[in-house]
Amino acid sequence: MADEFMKGFAISMVGALGWFFFAGWYRTPSFERIQQLTVEPPEPNGIYDAVAIFASDLFFWLMVLGPLTFWVIIPALRELRRSRADASN
Repeated sequence: MADEFMKGFAISMVGALGWFFFAGWYRTPSFERIQQLTVEPPEPNGIYDAVAIFASDLFFWLMVLGPLTFWVIIPALRELRRSRADASN
């Protein structure tokens, strides 16, 4: 169980670092504004901007779904498999 916790935690930290990195560039128009990191990104001017904005969204969902997978879904599937095996015996 500790193995799944650390995998989920590591994926969460990698996703958070990537999202903070790209969101700091593209979703922070001004440091004086109250809303930061949650503002809609600007229209991409080139391919690198488009890739960075896409990577920002990708890292956000990695940060959210990675721990959910290792902390909830995988243990639930293992418990379901174990209960089915016990019920068939």
